[in-house]
Amino acid sequence: MISKKTQESGDNSVNLQAENITVNTGLSIAHVKEIALEVFEGNFYKLAGVAKETADQRAKEITEQFLEELSEKNPGGLKASEDPDFQHSLFQAQKEYARSGDKELGDILVDILVDRSKEEERSLLQVVLNESLSIAPKLNGTQLDILACCFNLGYTRRLNITSLQMFADYLNDAVLVFADAVGEKDSNYKHLEYVGCAAIRAGSRDIVNILMQTYKAIFCKGFEREQLNDIAEESPNIWNVIIPCQHNVNLVQAKGMDDDVIRTLCKQQAISEENANKLIQINNSQMMNKNEATDYLKSICPKFERFLEDIAKSSFNNLDLTSVGIAIAHAHSRKKVGFDADLSIWI
Repeated sequence: MISKKTQESGDNSVNLQAENITVNTGLSIAHVKEIALEVFEGNFYKLAGVAKETADQRAKEITEQFLEELSEKNPGGLKASEDPDFQHSLFQAQKEYARSGDKELGDILVDILVDRSKEEERSLLQVVLNESLSIAPKLNGTQLDILACCFNLGYTRRLNITSLQMFADYLNDAVLVFADAVGEKDSNYKHLEYVGCAAIRAGSRDIVNILMQTYKAIFCKGFEREQLNDIAEESPNIWNVIIPCQHNVNLVQAKGMDDDVIRTLCKQQAISEENANKLIQINNSQMMNKNEATDYLKSICPKFERFLEDIAKSSFNNLDLTSVGIAIAHAHSRKKVGFDADLSIWI
């Protein structure tokens, strides 16, 4: 007896035909959630009464938040739930959030856990992320803000800044938003060192000088256009790497945030290395001094003067972040101010 079977389907579909078919399209979110909650139930302390109900509810909350962010940022990471090491990391996050219920901590743990789901090999980054899941719960909000402030100021460089207003927004919204924590008890810094997030070194950084070197163009006072006439005779394209001075429209300055960028722009315009160096020398001769730069920073950032005072009486300028400190600061910055850069840049 012959049975005729036909199928119709649309574009990009898959046709299957047989008497019995089992289709396995990979792990579903529901399945991963079931695995995650089984891991928690099987390993967490045996609490009683209200404490047990609270812990179970918190574990469910952070698991659902993790799966929601995983689906958005790394859907392929669902398969990580079958890895023993990742299950341990997931349980670590569940356990710590179940104990504290702190929303800020929960956000950081989820962020770190999503990054951890991307690391299939036992890389340095995987090791650091695993360690961060156990260290982050040992920090309070003040210590998290100190890490993030130090990280954003001393370890990052915003390549998209092209105006004075963008620079002011960066300082106010990505650095000084954390600054209230800097002048708190010095024991916070000792605790950061104790848990392995940072080291308090003997030497100290100069915040104003860091900003002046990292964002050099912001502190240029400008020069007369005529100062480039001799260079222009040999390299007429020099005018393509010149812009109006941001502090004085009657003057000009080199395009590019620092000397290396200026050199690259000159090379693109077929300007000789000698003339590029002449332009840089003229440009650098018109930089603000440190006092002028400090006054300017105070004028655009209401919190900057207090920030400098707090730095002077704390160990902030002596703080060197470890890989774990950077990972936690990165996660806290991403959650609190929308910082958007891959952690692998630093680790």
